[in-house]
Amino acid sequence: MTQRAWAAAMWLLCASSLVAQTRNPLEGVWRISEVVTPAGNPAAKGVEVWTKDRQLPSVVIFTRRYFSRLEENRSRSAVAPPKDPQNLTDSEKLASYEQWRPFTAQSGTYDLQGSTLSLHVIVAKNVSPKPVSRAWELKFEGPDAFWMIPTPDRAATEPRMKLTRLE
Repeated sequence: MTQRAWAAAMWLLCASSLVAQTRNPLEGVWRISEVVTPAGNPAAKGVEVWTKDRQLPSVVIFTRRYFSRLEENRSRSAVAPPKDPQNLTDSEKLASYEQWRPFTAQSGTYDLQGSTLSLHVIVAKNVSPKPVSRAWELKFEGPDAFWMIPTPDRAATEPRMKLTRLE
C-alpha cells in the first residue's frame, strides 16, 4: 500500500469515527410512551396521574436542527362532514372544535445543551401571541428511550413524558 493510500485510509477511518461520536442522540422518530401528570395540573384534579404504555397516537421527529410533534391527548371520535363547508352551522363548528381540541401539533427548531433541550416553536395548532420557547431536562434510558422533564418552574403543573424510539 502506498503512503498516500495509507494516509487516505487513516483519514477516512478517523473521519467516520468522529461523525459517529458527534451523532445527536435525539435524531430519529419517537412516540410518547408514558406520561406523568402532576397533581398541580388542572386536568389531574389534585392527584398525580401516571399513564404507562400510552396507547394514544403520537409522533415526535427530531432532525439535526428541527423538531415536529403530533399527538392526541385523549381519544377522538370522527364527526360527520359538514353539509356546506363554506357555511358551518353552530353545531358543526362545535363538533369540529371538540374533535380537534385534544390534538397537539407544533414544529420548530431546538437546541441541545448538555441535558437541557430548548424547543423554539415556529408553527403550532394553537396560535400564541408571542413566540413560544420551552426548556426541558432530558434523562436518557439507553439509546431508545428518554424522559422530557419540565424545568423546576413548570414541574408542578406540566407533565413529564417518556419517548420511545420508533426509528
